[in-house]
Amino acid sequence: MGLRVLVADDSRIFRVLVREVLAELGATVFEASTGKEALDNALGLRPELLILDALMPQLSGFEVITKLREKAPQYRPKIFVVTAVYKSYRWESEAKSVYQVDEYLEKPLEPETLIKAVHRHFPELAG
Repeated sequence: MGLRVLVADDSRIFRVLVREVLAELGATVFEASTGKEALDNALGLRPELLILDALMPQLSGFEVITKLREKAPQYRPKIFVVTAVYKSYRWESEAKSVYQVDEYLEKPLEPETLIKAVHRHFPELAG
């Protein structure tokens, strides 16, 4: 079975874009439109990669990470946070040190940037 990815973003257009890019790499993509849905899906499906929007309804991407670690401490997926708002080295540094985020990506997200980030963590994928 290929890589399983959960894409959580309140923008349907963003989710579709990411799903299309990841599908070309052979990934199975699950979607969530709110932070609560992202948390429930992550706990239930246990995908190897989570792509979380920093700002979503109900729970932020960072709150999803915190709650996930409380509820399932041994589950350690790769986590990419995507943001249109928190754009600075300070935010990226905090995301990586406090939340152990593996990639911190800014919107608008170019497909090539996403592909390179995925390959850094999952070099076995096609593409």
